[in-house]
Amino acid sequence: MKHDLPKISSAYQSKLTRSVISVTVFFIVYLILILFSLVMICLLGYGALEVISLKAGLVSFIIAIGLVSIGVFVFIFLVKFIFKKRNYVKTDLIEVTQQMQPELFAVINEVASETKVRPPKKVYLSPEVNASVSYDSVFWSMFLPVKKNLTIGLGLINTCSIGELKTILAHEFGHFSQRSMVIGGYVNQVEKIIFETVYNNKDYENFVLEGSGYPVLKFFGAISILFINAFRHILKSVSDFLFRNHASLRREMEFHADAVSTYVTNPHEQISVLLRSDLAAAAFNGTVHFYQQSKSYPMRNMYQNQASLMKLFSERNNHPYVNQLPKVDIEDLNRYNKTKVEIEDPWAYHPETSKRIAAILRNATKNVEANNELAEKLIRGFDQICSAMTAKVCEINNLTADPSYDEAQFLNLYNEKFPYQSFGFNGYYENYNPVIEDPDAAVAEWQDVQIDELFQDNNVALVYEKNGLENDIRVLRYLKDNPKVIKTFRYDGKLYKCSQAGKMIPQLEKELERITRVLSENDQRILNYFYHQAETGDRETLIGKYRLFSVLDKEFDVVQNAVNEFSGYMQFMTVTTSVEDIPRHRALLLRHEKPFKQQIAHFLNHSAYKEFFTEEQKDVYRTYVESDYIYFNNNRYLQTEVDTLFTVVNTCQEILNKTYLDYKRELLDFQSGLYKVS
Repeated sequence: MKHDLPKISSAYQSKLTRSVISVTVFFIVYLILILFSLVMICLLGYGALEVISLKAGLVSFIIAIGLVSIGVFVFIFLVKFIFKKRNYVKTDLIEVTQQMQPELFAVINEVASETKVRPPKKVYLSPEVNASVSYDSVFWSMFLPVKKNLTIGLGLINTCSIGELKTILAHEFGHFSQRSMVIGGYVNQVEKIIFETVYNNKDYENFVLEGSGYPVLKFFGAISILFINAFRHILKSVSDFLFRNHASLRREMEFHADAVSTYVTNPHEQISVLLRSDLAAAAFNGTVHFYQQSKSYPMRNMYQNQASLMKLFSERNNHPYVNQLPKVDIEDLNRYNKTKVEIEDPWAYHPETSKRIAAILRNATKNVEANNELAEKLIRGFDQICSAMTAKVCEINNLTADPSYDEAQFLNLYNEKFPYQSFGFNGYYENYNPVIEDPDAAVAEWQDVQIDELFQDNNVALVYEKNGLENDIRVLRYLKDNPKVIKTFRYDGKLYKCSQAGKMIPQLEKELERITRVLSENDQRILNYFYHQAETGDRETLIGKYRLFSVLDKEFDVVQNAVNEFSGYMQFMTVTTSVEDIPRHRALLLRHEKPFKQQIAHFLNHSAYKEFFTEEQKDVYRTYVESDYIYFNNNRYLQTEVDTLFTVVNTCQEILNKTYLDYKRELLDFQSGLYKVS
């Protein structure tokens, strides 16, 4: 019985049509603007000749040049992307051939045959945790059936099985078969045009305004900028329409490539590697981040480091190892995310993982037998290639490579630099704080409860449900206040119009109030339990720690809000601001600085945080509070004053966060030490 590959869906076809139309509209508008600029050159050139014919002379000649320059500058603005030199150097890629890697190419050719596409022209190994298809020439791909290249990340091969790698290759070859990929070539050209005309134009504008040095030509340069800004606004508006439609098409392309992969392989391996992808990427990025932050430590083999971190992260998140790889369940996707509001990002190129999995489970499949052997076994000299890629990554990132570096030492150093922040108690306090307003009332009478009841999974789930509700309410309030940002959203899977957001908020606030009350009652039972577990001398210590933490919590919000509000008035000093605009921004800053200084003085002298300041920090804060800084004078910043201000704000944030977190840990460690096994 003949089996055909999955056909593209009606949604795919519709979005392909819209993408083609939007690309066509963009190039039509772009060509119209070019023609308009050429007409400008002709008309202004004619005007220039008329000026010279009326009265020949230096002034007339300069005016004539100025008139012509307007059209020329606008034309160059539109076409300068063509002359932009680009170097596509594959410095981080290793090309492999069938002679070098016959086992890998056997799998590639097998999957290519199954998906009915031509094998790739070239195959590269890259450092990352991904796979992709690409063209050698994006330009020629718009007009000719150019063979595509395949790039496979070593970070991916290092973290999947052979069967899972086949599902990924089938997905990529599913893209090979999509003729709509050619649209990407046109969009790529649009991106170049937009980048050079809309986002990379500052130097050109400065040249147009200041290049000549003559006041008369500067005048004509200013007129040129007016036309350039108008054209840029038009291109930006049309490009937004194009990119939004293309992003929508790209999401459908991903669903179709998934359908091809499901059909020629099986959904189980496809889903397992998809669920593991974030963990694998976190381990890879964690490795690179560690070495970037610790440049004194040489990198031996980043892929052994990746494997070690993946195991470490799996232990922290209770992911079991099956067939030498971590198994991530679909429930883990939303274990800590209980938000129910869904807003589709119209600019996203990939669908959400949960939606991809739901579609994969609906796809037709041959359901081929799984292959649980590690994918690295397909690569001859895998360790040597990993070492060579490590050396490349080190060279690109200016890091040191040393093959003799010990793996156990890497893990020890990583744990030392990035210690695991766990508070125990079944995760109850990971995203929740032990705040009780009246600790004395909580311990007044003994309550007969068991510790397992206090930290059971249902109570932990309530914590994340509370966090999810708080997030949903924030999002709904934003949608209520900004009804034109998006048209629709989903709540708990059901579609709503943005105009309905405000009506949902009271119901969610009522539910949030209920859950907050339940958790508060549980917190009081927790304190009651440990208070009566404690020896007499430790009871008052426990109550005292809860009292202080409650004060720290209240003061945290007050100071944090003051910092957040005042920081907005400092932003002009973090970006390029014209000399003419700085005094206006400074006046606004100084107007709001007085109440901020009062808050800082209270924070330093009277808050519960005052004991946690170092003497050096106290001196900086006192100097600032007593100062009359003006920050800017004689057309320049007074750097010492600016540095002091930023030091105060930054250290304020550091003291808040560190003190709060450290004292929370101290309280919970003390509380944990009171537990007695019955």
